[in-house]
Amino acid sequence: MTKKKGKKKKTDQPLPPEIASAVERLLQGLKDHEDRGEPLEISLQEVRSQLGVSSERDVAIVTAMGDIPAERTAHLLQSLLESISDKRVVKGIRRSLYRIHQRGIPIKPVGKASQEAPVLRPPVEEQAKGFISAVDSEGSQIVFLTVSRRPKGLYLLQGIVSDTRGLIEFNRVETTKRGFREFYQSFREPGHLPVVEVDTGYCRFLLEQAAQLTQERGDTLPTPYLTSKRDLQRFERKETPPVFLFLNEEEIRADPRLLKNSSDLFQIELFSSWFLPREEAEKYAELIEQAEESRLILNPAQKEARLQEAYRKALIELFPEERRLLYRRRLEEMAYILLKEGTEDRAKAALAASIDLRSALTALEPNPFLLNLVTRSIYAIVAENMEKRKTEPSLIVKP
Repeated sequence: MTKKKGKKKKTDQPLPPEIASAVERLLQGLKDHEDRGEPLEISLQEVRSQLGVSSERDVAIVTAMGDIPAERTAHLLQSLLESISDKRVVKGIRRSLYRIHQRGIPIKPVGKASQEAPVLRPPVEEQAKGFISAVDSEGSQIVFLTVSRRPKGLYLLQGIVSDTRGLIEFNRVETTKRGFREFYQSFREPGHLPVVEVDTGYCRFLLEQAAQLTQERGDTLPTPYLTSKRDLQRFERKETPPVFLFLNEEEIRADPRLLKNSSDLFQIELFSSWFLPREEAEKYAELIEQAEESRLILNPAQKEARLQEAYRKALIELFPEERRLLYRRRLEEMAYILLKEGTEDRAKAALAASIDLRSALTALEPNPFLLNLVTRSIYAIVAENMEKRKTEPSLIVKP
């Protein structure tokens, strides 16, 4: 008599490196939140900001959360359960809750509704979400929110805000959960500024602040924004830059290396397009060219000192208080983006540069980030002028 062959038990496949790394960072972040006694809402926001990229990643995240046997983790998973429709992710959440319960953590009953519940129930409103993009070199960024629409579906509120021009554009469109996922996924493709999740109340603040600037400039607000004001008022306005919910300001101040390292941020793609407008930097480029072409006999050290003096002079003149504070806010936004993108060291460097910009600039100890911005902007013009001169026909006739 032959024995029946049993089914082979499936072995877990290793996660792709980028998913495994994201899961590891999230778990460490959740543990840090608990150690610091931070509100549950901050942890919930952190988890939600990591979901939605792909079903595989979402399942990996909620499955890994089952390895943290704590009542706080159970609350997080149950909160997610109320707003997630992907069946694979829901199944992963239930399994994690079961594993946590098996380790002695009390779990509220989850599952099918009580028999006494009415057969017809009002539709559950979709959880509102907010997102912001990175800031471009002109101080503009995208802000968008999803708002539940009855009887079903979503409103997508999308604005482009500028810290110098106000509310540049605003749209309000009807969509579905699937439509929004496809819209969000388009921002993950190459060529787009990265977009990360943020508190809806902070999105309200950014949009209202931009709208106020528009009115102060005497411009007309977009009609879709006016019809969406009631939707925005559903969210509690929050003005604190979100990066300060995750990074400790005193720790940043205590490490002088972070401020020094901020000059290296231009080596990464997010800052590679940051330059000052040509019309602002051009006159300083002329000074640099004159110093380079000076007939005075200078040794290399003297020449370098003269160039640095010109750069620092440009820094002080180009960044009066109002503009300095604009860049302070831009760096706070970028620090949050870098943090959510998983580059904490760079996020800390950006925040260190931002904190330093609360004080007036000095030529003796210039802000490393702004000094590098000025230098590269001027040098770009000098290099461009040199290339033009090479292609210009010479008026000298050779025999």
